[in-house]
Amino acid sequence: MPAPRKVFLPLATALCLTIAASSAAGKPRSTSTSRQFLVYGAEIKIRGAMCDLAERTKAGLLRLLGLSDDWKTPLVINLDYRAANVPDAPAAQFELSQLGYGLKLQLSFLVDRDIKGRTVERELLRAILVEMMYRQRGNIPAGVPYVTPPDWLVEGMLASQPGRDSDEDAALLRTVVASKKIAPFEDVVRQQRAQLDAPSQQFHAAYSWALVQLLLDAPDGRSRLARFITDLPDAPNDQAADLRVHFPETLGRAAGKWWALSVAQLSARDRYAILGAGKTAAQLDRALRFSIPARDGSAHTYSLGDYETFRKLPAESAVLRQVNQQLLLLEARAHPSYRRIIEEESELAALLARGKTRGVAERLQRLGSYRAAVERQSSQIDDYLNWYEATQSKKMSGAFSPLLENAPSAEEAPPRRRDPISVYLDSIEMETN
Repeated sequence: MPAPRKVFLPLATALCLTIAASSAAGKPRSTSTSRQFLVYGAEIKIRGAMCDLAERTKAGLLRLLGLSDDWKTPLVINLDYRAANVPDAPAAQFELSQLGYGLKLQLSFLVDRDIKGRTVERELLRAILVEMMYRQRGNIPAGVPYVTPPDWLVEGMLASQPGRDSDEDAALLRTVVASKKIAPFEDVVRQQRAQLDAPSQQFHAAYSWALVQLLLDAPDGRSRLARFITDLPDAPNDQAADLRVHFPETLGRAAGKWWALSVAQLSARDRYAILGAGKTAAQLDRALRFSIPARDGSAHTYSLGDYETFRKLPAESAVLRQVNQQLLLLEARAHPSYRRIIEEESELAALLARGKTRGVAERLQRLGSYRAAVERQSSQIDDYLNWYEATQSKKMSGAFSPLLENAPSAEEAPPRRRDPISVYLDSIEMETN
């Protein structure tokens, strides 16, 4: 066993064991359950959330690859609050270096309102993959450049994590399938995420998800992908060629056919998956807000309760028939507690499309009361589950790990001006205090 790991073995036996500060900076420290992640700085609840998120990210990656946890190099995670004298410091930074005893991996995050859980997961996943790549490569000569995992691999693994909501990625892939403009996989593996604008990054993430799924579904895909990762430090510059070598059955011949099939299959995924209560309510609200053009060509937004206002408009029947169709499609995916509501709303839309208004007002009022009762009950269930996890559960579910996204610490300073004079005055104030 390498000497560095011996140093970290006794540090923790629970999810996060907080001990006295021992780093040079004197920061408090927490250690994750597997002892691989050493988190410095910030408050204990944020360090605990980071430990939990890091362990869940690693567990999801190992599950995808069918591997056991056999880490060799610890990952130091440094958490800081944004300083007034360094206003432009990056929100996330990954450092990789070779020390006398082996590899050093360090991630630094600025904890503020701008930090996003997905950004943290992305950098954690990148660092975990680097550790896997160099786990069996000791004594690397000085001056040899290090290799980091390609962006498509990080994005694809991130999108494939267990429990990840893939509806948006599937919707994006449906648009490219419908337009018959699927990007070649060679273009996907060569793209760098930092050079893409926000919409292009979303498409790149969806394509990366499709590529990783294609590789995992290949013959002996899990072990081949794991081998591909460990071989990355020796990989040639042509990533597409390297993939063909590792996956000859899928990408060696007829690669375009298999790639298009993977994109098409994932574009249809989750189309009929059951929605949660919150998503069902949101989609129901969108379906029940519709526009009907007036005689002068202007369009106004209505709901079914406005039938006395729009019943004389020429396009009323056609629009209400479309609403009826949308509600029927939504009913197939709706949360069980909303299905009766959607079914009756669909019936009302069909009646109004035929010009029948008898009893509509009473049914709409009854539906409103019933929906309010359903949403009140859902809220009570959520409150109980949150209370149970906070006070009774013996282990963390991970549901509260997004705490990093929107829970600024009490130590966080209020927003400050960033002009040169203000930055200088803030630095003077910090020195005198």
